[in-house]
Amino acid sequence: MIMKNGSLRALSPILVLVLLILSIGAPSQRVAAQSTCDWAQFVADVTVPDGTNFSAGATFAKTWRLKNIGSCTWTTGYSLVFSSGEKMGGPDSVPLPSSVAPGQTVDVTVNLTAPSTPGSYRGFWQLKNAAGALFGIGTTAAKPFWVSINVLRPFVTAYDFTADICSATWHYDGGPIPCPYNEAKKQYGYVLKFDNPTLEDGTSAGRPGLLTVPQDKYGGVIRGVYPDMDIFPGDHFQATIGCEGGAVGCYVTYRLEYMTANRQVYTIWKFNEKYDGRYVNIDVDLSSIAWRKKISLVLMISANGSATGDRALWVQPRLVRQVDTVPITPTPGPSPTPIPYPTTPPDKCTDRAKFVADVTIPDWTTFAPGTAFTKTWRLSNAGTCTWTTDYSLIFYNGNKMNGPDSVLIPASVAPGQTVDLSVNLTAPATSGSYLSFWILKNPKGKTFGVGSQYDTPIFAAIKVAGTPVATATSQSVLVVPTPTSTPIPPSNVYSNSKYGFTFTLPENSSSTVFSDNRARVSLPFTSGTNLTEKYLDVVVVDVLSPCRTTSFTNPAASSSNVAINGIDFLVETGTDSALGNTFDWKAYSTTRNNACISMNFVLHSANNGASPFDKAAESSVFDALMSSFRWMP
Repeated sequence: MIMKNGSLRALSPILVLVLLILSIGAPSQRVAAQSTCDWAQFVADVTVPDGTNFSAGATFAKTWRLKNIGSCTWTTGYSLVFSSGEKMGGPDSVPLPSSVAPGQTVDVTVNLTAPSTPGSYRGFWQLKNAAGALFGIGTTAAKPFWVSINVLRPFVTAYDFTADICSATWHYDGGPIPCPYNEAKKQYGYVLKFDNPTLEDGTSAGRPGLLTVPQDKYGGVIRGVYPDMDIFPGDHFQATIGCEGGAVGCYVTYRLEYMTANRQVYTIWKFNEKYDGRYVNIDVDLSSIAWRKKISLVLMISANGSATGDRALWVQPRLVRQVDTVPITPTPGPSPTPIPYPTTPPDKCTDRAKFVADVTIPDWTTFAPGTAFTKTWRLSNAGTCTWTTDYSLIFYNGNKMNGPDSVLIPASVAPGQTVDLSVNLTAPATSGSYLSFWILKNPKGKTFGVGSQYDTPIFAAIKVAGTPVATATSQSVLVVPTPTSTPIPPSNVYSNSKYGFTFTLPENSSSTVFSDNRARVSLPFTSGTNLTEKYLDVVVVDVLSPCRTTSFTNPAASSSNVAINGIDFLVETGTDSALGNTFDWKAYSTTRNNACISMNFVLHSANNGASPFDKAAESSVFDALMSSFRWMP
């Protein structure tokens, strides 16, 4: 015991010394930390919170809010620098925007681009002082901060339900609903387009949408049947839904349906919505109806009780399509019940065609309005089935040009043989460029065509110009003169008689008229750069207020008002991106008789390693073309 006590007594000075060092050392470490010259503290993600979703190639600005908790002022000689991880197309460094004294905060921003491959990505960034020393956050003043995003599988908008509001036929249970809106008939229900509707939580949507109001009765409905379209694997229907802000009595059922050619209607998805201050983002996979041709998608609202106060929003309803999906041989997936057509066993042979030649009417042959002509294609049987005389060539889509619904094949065509197929057509009465698509059909009613997947239609492509023919009894082909620097002839004038406007087409351009509401003008551009196409999309939307473009994903970066030939236009510019492609756009929008007319100019460039195009030079034609825009009497 004496030895033990003696040992304890002998150790006591050592313990005292250790305790003394610890008691002195701890404050010294705190003082050293507090006196660190360059030290940052993360405060907030001002933009792009962790896990934000982007499409491939989307550009965005990441902003962090940082606090200077060191003892040195961060001057403008300090900078934000890339440290590690995914750089996302960002710069090596960005100077601080202003000096930041100890205790102050600063927002630091870097412009980035989402990678082109779907996945999750994180990029790490630090600060660097004027002497080149790196520092950051954390207890060591050396940890980086980061940006963390998800890149979704890329989609493009294949159909915009808002833009084509009046292309749909709207109905209540007892008959049609007028579109545009008719005040005198609002008791039957109505649909309106809002550029920036108010959501159920009181916030602005920031995107256009449809307000659908069912017939004012118990259990009232409103149903919009959109034009025929084709659905492919991977297609989705997306929208933000909810009652309109302030519609506290709203209680409805949303339905997405599809209608077949024989007018049978099937429900794909439905959702009960009652005003509760919240909205819902929906994403409906349409794979169950993939490969169906010429079906109509239907937007429907039904009242759950009295329809009084029911005001249902569809914000940015759209059909989106995966741009990297490669079509495969159609295999019908599971369908909603009931299945609208019976399942049939696979064919024992295959129906495939190969395009050989345009026997008559090469692409973009020019005709006078009203000229009758015969289009003949030469096709080869590339499949294993013999095409009998029960096979036919049928109209698929585009402009029918007064052609027949179908034409029987003139003789049997064994595998490997060729056949000439003809249809009698008539050039439309209005000047412009027109496409008429045709496809083959076997005796079982299954369609097939050409291309790598043997599902692509063949087409007739013509231009219409000049003076209408007195009779349409013989073919009359006009010779198109070689473009020169002389003024553009009258035949190169686009005229829309329904909405009453016209403009002149530049030399070497071509226009394709899809409908009174849509046309595209392909514009010439300088080759040898990364510019892949330049075009004008003409879009007319009935009852759109305020009138502005609806053709682009990202909001406008700038806007202004100009007057051209006495017509007031809203001019907007912006940029969209997808999969290494950039779409620089400029839109001119004006109204006439409740119709919003948008002239959407686009410069489409690719990240392909080619020399950058001259944006100023390529854009010069936009203002020149707009200078010819005039109202028709």
